[in-house]
Amino acid sequence: MGKTQTLKKQEKSLKSSSRAKAAAKPRLKSGSQAYDYSAASELANRKFISDAIADALIDGDADAVREILLSHLEQVHKDHFYKDAGISRRAMFKLMEPNANPTLESLAKVCKALVAA
Repeated sequence: MGKTQTLKKQEKSLKSSSRAKAAAKPRLKSGSQAYDYSAASELANRKFISDAIADALIDGDADAVREILLSHLEQVHKDHFYKDAGISRRAMFKLMEPNANPTLESLAKVCKALVAA
């Protein structure tokens, strides 16, 4: 049985790499104030969502419409939304499937529910 070869050159220390990561953190100008930002509040805002969906429809981006709507549904009480839209829960999730081709009527119901509240 032969000898196991070992690396003669030393590996970089984890300490030096953690210092580099710490130095890469962004810093604010003196006197500037940071504020907490939560995307959840915007995703629960129906006006913001309806504007985003309208922009995605104008751009012809059906995938973006699905992503925006799914993100919104994660933030709101889904049962209220289904009732407002007049669509069953099953129908709503069928709309969100990757290969779905929703009718104009179902999209109109969803948009109406977004604006109505």
